[in-house]
Amino acid sequence: MSKADELSTSILNRYLSLLRYQHRYGHKLRKEFGISGRQLAVLRHLLRVGTCTVGEMSNLLYISDASTSKLLERMERDGYIRRRRCEKDNRKVLVDPTEAGREIAARAPMGTIWRMRVKLPELPVEELEHIDKAIATLSEIAGVEQN
Repeated sequence: MSKADELSTSILNRYLSLLRYQHRYGHKLRKEFGISGRQLAVLRHLLRVGTCTVGEMSNLLYISDASTSKLLERMERDGYIRRRRCEKDNRKVLVDPTEAGREIAARAPMGTIWRMRVKLPELPVEELEHIDKAIATLSEIAGVEQN
């Protein structure tokens, strides 16, 4: 096997390991806590930065406002968050965690995406640039369009 073949296999195996871990983590969250990884990300973000808008949550999750609204609707129904209109701008919807949401965020284990959110900013900028370039190359090879 050539060095290029060995490295290609190693890259794919590492990528598949990340996907598999994330998949298992999602199942564990649903089974043990009755919550999805995205829902937990919302709760952890709210605890870290405070009240947020639906748009800010969409940016965090990298999904549409409509998908975010549906997610937040389920979370509100399940008692994890509260939504309310902004007093200064009635068009904005603000999101806050409830006590139940705070409790789950404190007890649930940290998954791959949240670990990356916490740990990546601690790396040197040069290393982040290399990682960003490598992920961009992988995305291009895989035919993933950037939104």
